[in-house]
Amino acid sequence: MKTQFNRNGLIRLVLAGVIGFMFIIGSGAPAWADLEDVLLEKGTITKEDWLKIKADKEKAQAKPSESKTTSEGKSLRPPTPPIGGGNTEKAKTTDYLKGVDIGITTYFDFTGASGTSFTGNPQNGVSNATANNNKGLASGFHFTRSYLNVRKYFENGDHVRLTLDQMVNNVGGNSCPNANTSAGNCHEAAPFGLAGFAGTGRNNTFVKYLYYDHLIVPGMQLRIGMHQTPWIEYEESRWTYRYLFPTMVDQQNFQTSSDMGVSLLGKVLDNRLEYHFAFQEGEGYQNTADGRGFALLGRVSVEPVDGVIISAFGHNERERNGVEGFNPQRFLGNVEVYDPTSDRFKVNAQIVWADDGADIGKALFAANKKINVPGTYNTGVGDTTAVTYGGVNGPTTGIPRFHQALGGEIWTWYRIPGFEKVRLHGRYYLMKPNKDTPAGGIQSYYAGISYDYSKNLAFSFDYTILQETVLGSGTVANQSISSSTGGACATCGEFVNYNNQIIGLRAMVTF
Repeated sequence: MKTQFNRNGLIRLVLAGVIGFMFIIGSGAPAWADLEDVLLEKGTITKEDWLKIKADKEKAQAKPSESKTTSEGKSLRPPTPPIGGGNTEKAKTTDYLKGVDIGITTYFDFTGASGTSFTGNPQNGVSNATANNNKGLASGFHFTRSYLNVRKYFENGDHVRLTLDQMVNNVGGNSCPNANTSAGNCHEAAPFGLAGFAGTGRNNTFVKYLYYDHLIVPGMQLRIGMHQTPWIEYEESRWTYRYLFPTMVDQQNFQTSSDMGVSLLGKVLDNRLEYHFAFQEGEGYQNTADGRGFALLGRVSVEPVDGVIISAFGHNERERNGVEGFNPQRFLGNVEVYDPTSDRFKVNAQIVWADDGADIGKALFAANKKINVPGTYNTGVGDTTAVTYGGVNGPTTGIPRFHQALGGEIWTWYRIPGFEKVRLHGRYYLMKPNKDTPAGGIQSYYAGISYDYSKNLAFSFDYTILQETVLGSGTVANQSISSSTGGACATCGEFVNYNNQIIGLRAMVTF
């Protein structure tokens, strides 16, 4: 019996040694994971038992370690510390800031102006006080615009954007009555007859954009809030010289650059077709939306062959600012030819048509070329009472301007070979806002040379000529046309031509 016991013990010892040796040379899995293989080989367990043991093992390896819980089922395991240490609240803040992009863009210049608007002459409707005020506005150093951009990008392709805009161009006061007075003028580098026509109250910081952009599918986005209208930002991105002046259609109040509403936009067909359709308030970001009229806007840009883009834009508005008959309509056609291989040059040609309503801007009295403008914009007169054209300091975004207007523009730039950061550039445009009278007709020329130092800094030196025809009777920019000796000017002529020149050194800083 003792001998049998020793023999059985020896067998067991050898078996245990074999199993231990297999464990040592194994792949590092738990010892019991190898044991079932041995037991299956020895016939101790069936194939079904072996499969069950293997399945239980895999489940155990995949299952996370359990923690104790309270009676309510909440885990008592301490929270996992954030990467790099610190507290969880700080980690949450860092997570919120993920995808946030903050940037600042500033346009500034140093300019010198001369011409009709800067020379006191009663026969041109420009007093000495007005001329001096215009010089203060158009000459010297200016921050023409400053933008603060905050964007938050999400992993699904959506993003949110907030843009704060400030335009500081004010002489003699801190308000913007939109007139050449001691209270100030808030046009962008612009006395009467010069650059942009803007809304009132522009010497403050205001919201330019605040919207949510949702990526529906690749090539299609839904944008909601205060956001871009379909044309102006598109042309600005092609032109690349927004820091000099606004685009022609922006400068001439053909279209506002931002408005409240909803848009569907994107690119398809290998980016050869770009579209942007919008349903917006119509008043624009510079004016208070009243909800009594809305605008439908749309742009389609097609590139049928590399280097040629054909675009069309339309705007139809039922009513603006609650004024009956004030229903702006706009149409624009555009052709651009560019170098698709080396970005050597661009040439862009554009034609526009605009109308603000059947009776708006119509010459009712041929003798003095008075214009029918709604009484909302002319205190003390009714909607059907004609007033003299030019009775305010340039057209604004809130005042009817166009009566079957026609305009055209061409701009171009060219990179100098061997000096690719240096570009020659220029623009010419004309706008005839009223088909029944030359009054209000504008021509603008500029030519310049620019240096794109980096994506964050660009400079331009340019020379601009601005010409405008105004009525020679009544008022011009709130200044009476009179003879040199005082009183009415019987020999001043039916129209007065303004001719102004500006030399500018301009720069854009963005970071």
